[in-house]
Amino acid sequence: MASATAAATRESRKYRVRGAIVKGFLYLILTLGAIVAMFPFAWMLLTASKTYGEHSQKVFWPAGLTLRPYVNLPPTREIVVDMHPTEDWHGAPASFSPLLEGVIPVHEVSPFVAKRLEREGITLPFNVLILAIDTTDDGIQNYDRFVLTVDSRTVGQFSTRIRLGQWGGPDYAGGPRGRWGPHFKVIDPNPDHFVVKQAWNVWYMFFGNYIKAWREANFALYTRNSAIITLLTIAGVVVTSTLAAYAFARMDFPGKNTLFAAYLATYMIPWTVVMIPDYLIIVALEDFFKETLGIANAWYNNWTALTIPWMVNAFSVFLLRQFFAQIPTELFDAALIDGCGHLRFLTQVVLPISKAPLMSVIVFNGIWAWNSLQWPLIVTSTPDWRPITVGLSSFMSEAGAETQLIMAGSVITTIPILLLYFFTQKQFTEGIATTGLKG
Repeated sequence: MASATAAATRESRKYRVRGAIVKGFLYLILTLGAIVAMFPFAWMLLTASKTYGEHSQKVFWPAGLTLRPYVNLPPTREIVVDMHPTEDWHGAPASFSPLLEGVIPVHEVSPFVAKRLEREGITLPFNVLILAIDTTDDGIQNYDRFVLTVDSRTVGQFSTRIRLGQWGGPDYAGGPRGRWGPHFKVIDPNPDHFVVKQAWNVWYMFFGNYIKAWREANFALYTRNSAIITLLTIAGVVVTSTLAAYAFARMDFPGKNTLFAAYLATYMIPWTVVMIPDYLIIVALEDFFKETLGIANAWYNNWTALTIPWMVNAFSVFLLRQFFAQIPTELFDAALIDGCGHLRFLTQVVLPISKAPLMSVIVFNGIWAWNSLQWPLIVTSTPDWRPITVGLSSFMSEAGAETQLIMAGSVITTIPILLLYFFTQKQFTEGIATTGLKG
């Protein structure tokens, strides 16, 4: 008896050891997989913090993520710049008032930049040229755009352009794209008393690539467009998917199962197959609204074409239908006795207990709408209607070899999706687990 008990104990111990080894091996595989999956994202973040030189020299850890550039910075000061008319600048944009030029002498830099200048054999002071441009056609001298360079009267790709009240730094040796300062901001554009603030803006130093990418790619416009497209698409998907899923799950009508199977089959059709028919429908609707109703651009170059085709989604209907089908029939019978119809039962009973699957629908469709690229290119012709993914694609060709700016733009594009998932992670995973889609 004792030997049998000892043998059982040994077998139990061996089983636990084997189980621990298998579990540890699985955790190791999952950890390695997570590291591999996170590597591109980590590379993107590191590259977005580098300067052009650091990326070209394949520096692993950028100086912007250390404390060296941010300590012992010189004090802020205001400089009155003597501005005078000029016609010597090459590539200067059109101005409604005479172009004005001034010189800002730089007598001190941060210790971080001073060491770089010393290695380059450059001594202080050096001159920063500022060009003032009037882009407002209001009949008065109203300078609102400015160009900063170092000893150069050429407005080119690497010239620093700022607006009134914006910080910016020119290109100079040891301070790529003016990131490490000094930085300048025009606080009074009056030609007779032109005042510039010189400072070392820590936010500009740390987020320099993001600020430049945001300005140069006009991400403010594209982000607004993406937000509108995403919100309208999500609202439409939630309404149509909720109604369709409830009908398939709780209502009886002839051919329900066949219709549901056919509806699901549409999810298997590649989007490239239906892309041209969708576009032809948009063209036909555009012609109808223009010729019959006298409404131009009712679809093309409008939110309608960008959102309505994506407001019906077979996957979302399937996801919600799986959850609605699990609701006990007795609950509907009790509501029916209390005088509830289908619509009231849906809005007052089903939806309040369906927050998790609804959140999954919102997350999935939010990601799809935010990442849409090809369809907006087809149904729009101007940046005024295009989302941030199109803006990023255009910026990639404009930025050229400045990979650090492209990665900064990629981070800007990704942040809203990460925030959406971060704040809805609990409901999202719960929704997947309660709709029969778990692995």
